[in-house]
Amino acid sequence: MRLFVAFYYVIMVALNIIALPLLFLLSFKQKYRQSLKKRFLLPSFPKTQNEIIWIHACSFGEIRAIKPLIEKINLNNNESIIITTTTQTGYNEANKIFQNAQVYYLPFESFIPLFTKNLKIKTLTLFEAELWLMPLVCAKQKQATTILLNARISTNSYDKYLKFSFLYKVLFSYVDLVLAQQNIDKQRLQSIGARNIEICGNIKASQKPQITKDYKKPKQELWIVASTHEKQGILEEEIILQEILKILEISDSSPRILFVPRHPERFSKVQLTLENILKAKNLELKIASKEGIQKTIQAQFGLIDCLGELNNLYAISSLVILGGSFVDKVGGHNPIEPSFFNNKLITGAYIFNQTALFSLLQNYVICDIKDLSVVLKYRNLLEDSKTINKIKLDKIAQKIQGQ
Repeated sequence: MRLFVAFYYVIMVALNIIALPLLFLLSFKQKYRQSLKKRFLLPSFPKTQNEIIWIHACSFGEIRAIKPLIEKINLNNNESIIITTTTQTGYNEANKIFQNAQVYYLPFESFIPLFTKNLKIKTLTLFEAELWLMPLVCAKQKQATTILLNARISTNSYDKYLKFSFLYKVLFSYVDLVLAQQNIDKQRLQSIGARNIEICGNIKASQKPQITKDYKKPKQELWIVASTHEKQGILEEEIILQEILKILEISDSSPRILFVPRHPERFSKVQLTLENILKAKNLELKIASKEGIQKTIQAQFGLIDCLGELNNLYAISSLVILGGSFVDKVGGHNPIEPSFFNNKLITGAYIFNQTALFSLLQNYVICDIKDLSVVLKYRNLLEDSKTINKIKLDKIAQKIQGQ
């Protein structure tokens, strides 16, 4: 095992060095300007004498998901929390919502021994699929308890996991406790070497959506086309808008429709695509960054080209078309937030990453893109979605704190 870890580490160092020119060039892109430098080029290393509760979550959504869990952790005077993340949006959000934690970008594995050198790690918790060998190895060298939280293996990913089961057997040999979402996840995790598995559900279901701004609800229905993606050249915004236009009768009383794309770097492309489709119908698209969000809400068609507004919009909407699910390879998005506000909820068929969360919902519709216009036409027959919360955060927090 030690030889394997040593060989793995040498390979990671070599890959980091070989990739430096490309990483340097990519670091000038807005999306990667901070994250690549801090992960692969000039990482920051924590210094503290306290025992560390180290929690790693990849991105913006996962950072938001662990917030209620971290609030349940009662620190002793000699304990501190370190949060690591890999994306710029995740890093910014972690700094915003975790005032009593130290926040860092997770360095690439070649830097992990330096990152952990002076740390007294009590527990290391990795979120979902964020299985990194060197953090686990370095944590175990310091006699830390290691936990994989919210663990899952989707149907689409299972074959890939099986192909690399030799590597996952090594990874899981360094994991003390696996907290899985569903029984099917437990079975799949066991087949690739995981042990000591408990089923705890998906902690994203325990996240109570926060409203940060109050917007005035329009007199008409308000539809939110949320968290949309582009995959293999297909823009969900485009195919969803085309389905909407099949059944929408434009008038002063017709629904207001807002598009809220997933990634900021896509905003300009989405804007151009929607504008071209609507102009052909003599219709106009309002842009939140130009008109303001409240005016955009009142428009027939609007684009919300800013982050952090979805819950504010869910609170005043009547129907949500949840993206990341009408094109393959994304896996859907968290349905708990729109259902919390009792919206009529429509999702595509590709929700393989969210099956645990959808199992906690009542009253939602799964449909192919070709059937979306029909579902929208008969939307009055749909019932509002509802959420059932079964997650016991107190017990999970105790495990993460090493109790």
